[in-house]
Amino acid sequence: MRVFYLSLVTFFSLHCYSQKNIEFSQKDKTQLKIKVRNDFEKLEITNSKNKQTQIIDHLGTSITGKETHFVTEDYNFDGYKDFAAYRTDDGMGVYTIYQIFIYNPVNRLFSELKIPANSSPECDEFCDVQINKKTKTLQSSCRGGARWHTDSWKFDKNKNLILLKK
Repeated sequence: MRVFYLSLVTFFSLHCYSQKNIEFSQKDKTQLKIKVRNDFEKLEITNSKNKQTQIIDHLGTSITGKETHFVTEDYNFDGYKDFAAYRTDDGMGVYTIYQIFIYNPVNRLFSELKIPANSSPECDEFCDVQINKKTKTLQSSCRGGARWHTDSWKFDKNKNLILLKK
């Protein structure tokens, strides 16, 4: 039994460690490596095509020590993989906060997806993000008081994020 628990702890430790650095390929065969520096204080992204290194140093981190993770997905539906850093909220821990970074295949850099200033969504951050590939929409759900709120987002033909409904 003791060996089982030790194996389980080792498995989860290795799994969490693997979340600290990720590698993935784009559809044009570009290899991207994202390395975490100083416990998610910054990210270092290297690109195999141009050997350029991009630094992202504006990550939101937990003030209560909740762990940050990565996920790759095509958030803007352009065929290229983007990524998100996500963590559980610092309050009651009922939803997950996402910082989404969109890949630009022209300059081969990532930029943070921001909620447009001219929109008035219910959620002031991207939370519990769900992707609908069929309708090419993103949903963000958050809790405010005793109610849950959902915002639906879509990219227009100019690749601008627009709020469909709240």
